[in-house]
Amino acid sequence: MFRPVVFNEKVCDGCNLCVEVCPVDLLEHNPVRGKPPILKYPDECHYDGACWLQCPHRDEGAIEVIPPLPVRVSILRGDR
Repeated sequence: MFRPVVFNEKVCDGCNLCVEVCPVDLLEHNPVRGKPPILKYPDECHYDGACWLQCPHRDEGAIEVIPPLPVRVSILRGDR
């Protein structure tokens, strides 16, 4: 299974701000306090980066959005 959003459990404090801003409800609150959210519907990700932008610990690597290879290639090449 492809994981479009990856959390670093050592950095993520489970604030769940990413859960609140996700436009497609991709993430779910983790029942264990202080743990990263649960990736509920990985195939629904729009790769808009809202979760990453909202994360207060993104600069420390708490969350990473990883687009699939075809999306990465189109970003690098641009629309034609």
